[in-house]
Order: sequence, then structure tokens, then C-alpha cells
Amino acid sequence: MITVLITCAGSGVGQSVIDSLNLVKGYKLIGCDGKRNVYAHAYCDKFLTVPSIYSDDYIDHLIALCKKENIDIVVPGHDYELLLFSENFKSFEENGIEVVVSEPTIIAASRDKQKWFDYFSKYDCKIVPTYSVKTFKQNPDSSIFPAIVKPVGGSASQGILILNSVDEIEQANDEDIIQPYLFPTEDDKNYLAIKKAVAKSNLVQLSEISIQLIFSKKSKLSGIFISKNTLKDGVPIFVNTIKPEEFEYLDEIMKFVPVCEENGVKGPVNIQGRVTEKGIFFFEMNMRFTGITGNRALLGFNEVDFLVKDFMGEPARIENYSINKVGVRQVACTTIPKETLSAKKTYTLLGAGGFVGQHFIEDLLEKNDDFERINLICRDSSYRKYNERFSDNRIVVYKSSDSFLETIYCQTDVFVNFSSALAYCPDEEIYEAITFQYQQSLKMARANIPVIINVSSQSVYSQSSNEEKTEIAPVKLKTAYAHQKFICEQFFNSLGTNTPVSKVISLRFTRILDGKDNNKINGFFGKVPEVLLKGGNIKIDNPSNNTNLISIKDVVSAIHFVIENSSSKAFPLMMNVGGENISLGAYCNKVISSVKKDETKGGLEIVENVEVLASSMVNIDKFKSYGWQPKYTVDNLIEDFVANIKQSLYV
Repeated sequence: MITVLITCAGSGVGQSVIDSLNLVKGYKLIGCDGKRNVYAHAYCDKFLTVPSIYSDDYIDHLIALCKKENIDIVVPGHDYELLLFSENFKSFEENGIEVVVSEPTIIAASRDKQKWFDYFSKYDCKIVPTYSVKTFKQNPDSSIFPAIVKPVGGSASQGILILNSVDEIEQANDEDIIQPYLFPTEDDKNYLAIKKAVAKSNLVQLSEISIQLIFSKKSKLSGIFISKNTLKDGVPIFVNTIKPEEFEYLDEIMKFVPVCEENGVKGPVNIQGRVTEKGIFFFEMNMRFTGITGNRALLGFNEVDFLVKDFMGEPARIENYSINKVGVRQVACTTIPKETLSAKKTYTLLGAGGFVGQHFIEDLLEKNDDFERINLICRDSSYRKYNERFSDNRIVVYKSSDSFLETIYCQTDVFVNFSSALAYCPDEEIYEAITFQYQQSLKMARANIPVIINVSSQSVYSQSSNEEKTEIAPVKLKTAYAHQKFICEQFFNSLGTNTPVSKVISLRFTRILDGKDNNKINGFFGKVPEVLLKGGNIKIDNPSNNTNLISIKDVVSAIHFVIENSSSKAFPLMMNVGGENISLGAYCNKVISSVKKDETKGGLEIVENVEVLASSMVNIDKFKSYGWQPKYTVDNLIEDFVANIKQSLYV
């Protein structure tokens, strides 16, 4: 996986780069900016705050950051960084870091509109005549009016003046440049609107032609995108695509290509112009991605994906784009978590009526002030049962059909899916259970919930392989139960993939036991001590079969551990969580040892058989490496079983 650092991620360009790469997936995206509260934060796998781009140690800080985070390639998100990165390219290269940036010569020319005109006009490129205001004032030419005055290195249409006569020239700063205003052709639908606006010295940005040229790492033209754009305050808000081969002035665009190739241009080149009665004229060039790079990607022209792969030496393609769609760009809204979640969190739980869910709720209620509210989502058919079971006034139950559910998810700090898979049920019931979880994952998709935990199972691994399964062990779905667990993992994992700001993790728990309650959930493991103490007989035919046993208390502890550390630790999408690996025979012998002979009333026959027919052992080293440890051993569980059964005998 390629790790990409996007600098100035809070800028329109930075956001557009992130949007483009998120379309493709397969990248680890690290965004950085001077502050964390930026829109792009919600769509990066990791976000870091850095010094100002104008600080003396900015480059050194970035290189150190790249080395620490194993960055493969850097994509600049701000105009100022272009020349800065280009001039420091060797420093990045010496540290094994690629940067999507060109050589300094043309970057420097493009950053100064006067130099750009002087540089490219000699190659017969049709650039609008450009003059220094200071020089123009000394020898004014009334024939160029109406005229437009711009800062020599400006961008995003800042600091622009529209002048209609030579008498107004004194309004302009000597450091700026002046150009004749380019009107579109009279048959252009925006011609009259532009004429009227200019007459009032107002700037309207309609009917502008935008050309994006893409040059490979070897400085070869690899792609071209042409569109007619509408802008507002310097920002394109409407992008109408044009087929290059059908554009009348393609030859004029292509005049830039040999100049760029011969001068070692690499990466994106954006050229802006307008078609006038005298043909096309170009008025600006930027050696970078733009605010509509993301729109171009959505139209099928993913220049960022192409260049990142090309610079990294991987196969890359860029060709064609949609003509039957238009790009639209407006203000977008999102949320990001605070740096640290407050103690009073709002929990939303799915499947809370099950064994694990009930224990988690009991634990929350015991802590009393550790939460703001607990929302329980249930199927409509379970609504009455849930309200009867959960009577605490801090718990609110919602039907899955409730129209307010999306809002509830938006209010949520922590979501936990406790929904159990169905082991031996009709297909229709299994389908309904999976559909229920899928529908909830869709409702959550845009809520940006800070922490999402899915309670899964080790059953997704092979149960015949007698080894401790790690997280990289292949998935072997041999039962309907395992299928359900894995499918639901995919539902919730997709939320973390599409909105990285949500920390999503599936915890693959092993066999969960409750030593304090000898109910059916404990199955065989609760039955063995019960038979010994109450009477009866059990025969163990496969004592060499292996499993992993974990206390329900450790399960609840593990879930809390993830919640409490979600802000500070970068958990993977999935981890094994368990207690102690043990064979059935070893478990039975531990039970026998814990029951006094004079208390033994039942019989336990352990057949001598070394064959292993089933094994559900797991390796939990990864989860433990983050600082969690199970507190309860198998001996503790057995002690609880025995004590609980003895107590029931005397009731």
C-alpha cells in the first residue's frame, strides 16, 4: 500500500487530492495542516498538525514526519509549496521520498504572471498581453480597456480590479499587472452578463476554459482534460466537460506541451483561458492540482491516482472522461471528533438484548456517570421486550423503523454492534438478521461516529487447523454462523474505509463464558462442573480438541479499552481478543482438581484420544501489544462455576 502525505490538506486543492485518492482506495492517506479542524481531516487515515508553511523549519519538519510515518510520496496542497518543494527536492529524494512537483524554472515563471507571459509568448503561445502596472502608468494605452488588474503572483481571483478607462489606472498598485479584459464570443450565452458586469467594474467568472495537462515522471504528456467553468469568488462551482478532439483550439493548447516536456515538467499543469472573437487566449497557468481535481476524478479523469502510481513506478493509466456528466462544487459539511472524547459519551448499541450486550450495559450503569445516554436500536418486533427489559431512565429504546434514527446516529459518540449471529435457524431468519445489520450500517454511513466497534467471532477462522490463529490467518467460512459474522464485519469495516474519521474495529472474540451465572451460554464448560457436583455422567470423546476461553468480564473490559484508547492508538480494522488456549481434556482435569472428592457426585470419563478434530485457538498478541491484558484465567472461571453451583445446591 502506498502511503501518501497531502500537505495543506485544509485547502481546496488538498481536499480535492484527498477526494481523488479516496475514490480508488488502496492508499494510506495522511493529511497535515497548521490546524486540525479542517474538512479534510474526516477523510484521512491519519491527520497531523505541522508548523506554518512559511516557517524556516517547515521542510525539515516534513522530512522528519515522512520518515516517522513511512511516507512514500508527498503531494503539495498550496501554491507557495510548489517552488519550496521543488528547490528542496534533493532533500526529499535523499530520504527516499517522492514529491509530485516539477523543476523550479517553470514553476517560478508560472508564479509570476509577467514572467509567465514573457517566457511562453516567445514560443507562440497565445497568452493575453500582460504589462507591469508601473510601466503602463508611464506610457498608458487606452486601447486595452476595459482591462483587468491582478497581483503578479495572485491566485483564487484575490486582489482583482476591473478598469473601464485609462483615468482609473491610479487605483492600481504599481506591483500588479494589467491585461486587456477577455470577452467571450458574442454568441456565448454569458456574453451579455459579462458585458454588463464589466461595465460596472464587477468581476464575474463565467465561460472560462480550464485545461489540465498531466505530465508523467519522465516529463511526457499523459493526459488532457478540458472544461468550460463557472466560478464564484475564484472557486469553480460548475464544470462542463469538453472532448479534447472536438475542441477547436486544441492546437493552441498543444503549443505548451513541447516547452513543458523539454523543461522537465512533471505532474499537473493547469492553464486557464477564454475563447474570444479573436480565438482563444490564455491568462494564467499553475503547476499544481486544482480545486476541481476531485470533480475531474468523479468524471473519470483521476490525475492524482495516475501520478502517484506513475511516480512510484507502478502501472498507471489515465484516459477518457465522461461527457454526459457535469461537475458541481459547493460548500460541504462534515464533523470530526474532538482530540479527546469526554467522559460523558453517548452510546448507541445494536443487539443489546444479547448476552454480551446486557453485560456491557450493566457495567455502564454501575459506573453511573460514565455516559450521557444509552440508545438501544432494536427490530420493531422486539421493541416491547426491550422496553420491559431495560427500564432505566437513562436508556432510550428506538425501533429500527424510527425516522429519527439517522439523527440518533449523528448524536452518537460510540456505537457497538452486539448483534449475535444465528447458528441453527431457518434461512429466512438468518437473512432478516443480516439485513437488519446491513440497513443500520447504511443509516450510520454519513454520521461520522467517532468509535464503531463490531463484536465478531474467531469462528471465521478454520476450526480444523490446530494452531493459534493470528489476524493474518485465512478466513474459512464453514458454517452459517461464521458467514454471518464475516459478512457483518464487512458492513461495518466499510464505514471506516469510506470515512476514516470513524475509528472502526471488529473484535474477534473467542468462547465467552460467565462463571458467575451457570446458564446455557456456558454450554459444555458449565455442564462439566455441574455434573460433578450435582450428579450424572459426561463422556469426553475428543479431549485433544483445543479452544480459547475468555471471561465475559474481560470481554467488557476489552470493549472499554478500545473506546478509551481510540483517540491515542491507531487500532487496525480487526483484532483477535481472547483469554487462555486450552484443550477440553485439560479443562476437565482442572475442574476435577477444583472439586473435592467428598463433594463429587457425578462421573467424568475422558477417552484416551490424541486426535484433534476441532481447534479454535487464537493468538492475541496484537491486541495485547496495545496494552490490554485479560485478567481472568480458566482457573478463575472454574472457581466461579464451582462456587455458583455449590451456592445453588444450598438454596
